[in-house]
Amino acid sequence: MYPPAIAAEHPDSRAFVMAGSGASLTYRQLDEQSNQLAHLLRSRGVAPGDSIVLVLENRIEWPVIVAAGMRSGLYVTPVNWHLGATELAALLEEASPDAVVTSGSLAETVAEALPAGRSALILCTDPGTRFEHFAAAIAPHPTTPIADERFGARVLYSGGTTGRPKAFRQKLLDIHPADAPSRHAGLAAELGIDSDTVLLSPAPNYHAAPFTFQLMTMAAGGTVVCMERFDAAAAMAAIDAHGVTHSQWVPTMLLRILRLPDREAITLSPTHTTAFTSGAPCPVEVKEQINQWWGPILHEYYGASEGYGHTYVSAAESADHPGSVGRPLGGTTVHITDDEGTPQPAGEIGKVWFEPPGSTVYVNSGDDAAASWKSMGDRGYLDADGFLYLVGRESFMIISGGVNIYPEEIEAALLRHPDVVDAAVFGIPDPEFGEQVKAMVQLREGVSPGEATETRLIDHCRATLATYKAPRSIDFVERLPRLPTGKLNKKALRSPYLAGS
Repeated sequence: MYPPAIAAEHPDSRAFVMAGSGASLTYRQLDEQSNQLAHLLRSRGVAPGDSIVLVLENRIEWPVIVAAGMRSGLYVTPVNWHLGATELAALLEEASPDAVVTSGSLAETVAEALPAGRSALILCTDPGTRFEHFAAAIAPHPTTPIADERFGARVLYSGGTTGRPKAFRQKLLDIHPADAPSRHAGLAAELGIDSDTVLLSPAPNYHAAPFTFQLMTMAAGGTVVCMERFDAAAAMAAIDAHGVTHSQWVPTMLLRILRLPDREAITLSPTHTTAFTSGAPCPVEVKEQINQWWGPILHEYYGASEGYGHTYVSAAESADHPGSVGRPLGGTTVHITDDEGTPQPAGEIGKVWFEPPGSTVYVNSGDDAAASWKSMGDRGYLDADGFLYLVGRESFMIISGGVNIYPEEIEAALLRHPDVVDAAVFGIPDPEFGEQVKAMVQLREGVSPGEATETRLIDHCRATLATYKAPRSIDFVERLPRLPTGKLNKKALRSPYLAGS
């Protein structure tokens, strides 16, 4: 994303809009304010190769910070703002920031988490904190480009709220930002992202998909409509109010939209022609129901923060290959192997590997062998047409009596029951079989938990799954812990059972 390229032709076109408040930036404003921030950073000694960290909710300042970093040769590092001070401290220690931008509500957490002795420029989007006020700090600086513009790189972190953070830090390309190669050009072409695109971005900006698709949309000269935080009813209203053409989701969001009361009364905007989902395989039933309601517009892709490759399946292809996350894009090859690394034939489940093309430009530091195989720890299989199907994560696969059981399949079965709002499945210790299948379920309002409901749900699973896959027991909770990205925090769910073993 290089704002001057768009601002020169369409200075008054909207680049970024907050769905709730209506605050917005034109491309001229984005260009000028990102230049001002770039000058401030240089004046405070922040040089190419340094790191700027965003500990920030979805706010109007977000694209200014990203654009400034990307035209200043910096490592642009958005982080999970839900982290506590101790967790954030570990991440900031790894990131070694030279500049940090945060908000008033997060300022004290940032202050507590900053590495001891680390000298960094700290800006706050709200006045009245111990840190410099963002708008006041950039205001005196020129709105023209800095003299040494260089193209920056993104840094994304794996994991949720536990464990040591792992950075996926793209290599810096020693080029001017106007000469930056396209990101995910094949995916952008499949989805029709161009200057007329109005993208609804409902997820936290620090996550890989919103971060990437916002950059892709603004690089094309389109408009990003960013939700402050996800709400199913507000998302549907935003599509209509802002003339949204494209929308990006995770399956949990789509499920909550499908379960909105009085769904029939919701206005479907005629502008909304393309929706896409990622983050986890979208259950077949969810995709079918969305396509029946919205029309056949729901696409799906599979990738990860590591950026090793992507697969893509269109709405039309999903009808012929239900449950698939698609075929690889951009010259990437997908391989399936057993645990010893032996390639598997079509239909055989194994470890999923991406083999990026040798011409890959955007690679992570440390990934010098660009053509070597890369895996994110997923398991799946390819069909005869080369479409990929995911069955689960290696880390959460249940091995019961020597048989591999994939929780995602059982969760999908539970979610098909009308009494179930949300479900999580994982393995817990079993003295006889090694592990047994445990489910945790959030029931819809008005349904009572208890033995009768537990039996009914287990029988429901047995009606569609092999008996050994059905949960041995179900615990009922008011709400399941999902990360802001929509993914279940299974580590948190399993830990009490593992500790008790």
